[in-house]
Amino acid sequence: MIHPVPKPAPVPAAVRPSCVLGTLRDDVLAVYVHERVLEDILNYSEKDVSRELGGFLIGGFHLDGGPYVEVRHFLAAGDIRSHATSLTFTHETWAGVNREVDRQFPGALIVGWQHTHPRLGVFLSGYDLFLHRHFFREPWQVALVVDPVRREFGFFQWCGTDIVGSGFVCVRKSGEAPCDRIGL
Repeated sequence: MIHPVPKPAPVPAAVRPSCVLGTLRDDVLAVYVHERVLEDILNYSEKDVSRELGGFLIGGFHLDGGPYVEVRHFLAAGDIRSHATSLTFTHETWAGVNREVDRQFPGALIVGWQHTHPRLGVFLSGYDLFLHRHFFREPWQVALVVDPVRREFGFFQWCGTDIVGSGFVCVRKSGEAPCDRIGL
């Protein structure tokens, strides 16, 4: 399970207040995820724990305040092929997400993808690594794995030519206790 670390990294003013989850690495981009996005992902992920579910992380790549990725929205993937331990994005999935990003979030980027591993924990399988290497090639694109049963979250991202696990920053809602719904 990912636990808050004692000393958070500096947070750009645009994404405060926040809490750090996991261990942030100096050799990869910082990832900031709005708490309501994590809540949306957890709600979606809990809908069916008999198979893998997935979707897309929408936001931006920023250079101000040091380079970082900000995840502002989540779109559940439509037209997927899903089984207990696999998930496939189809041509229809890609057409649908591109259409929805253009319609709902003009100017935003697909900064990554999310999928579940119910009861299996947080890791990237060989097939997950294949998907990330072939469809999320940009150095700022990330993968989020969620085990909705164990309530574990884990980000993975590019570090040179490797894909590595990393901590992330949960951007809390102003005036509310930190990360309550997601149990962090």
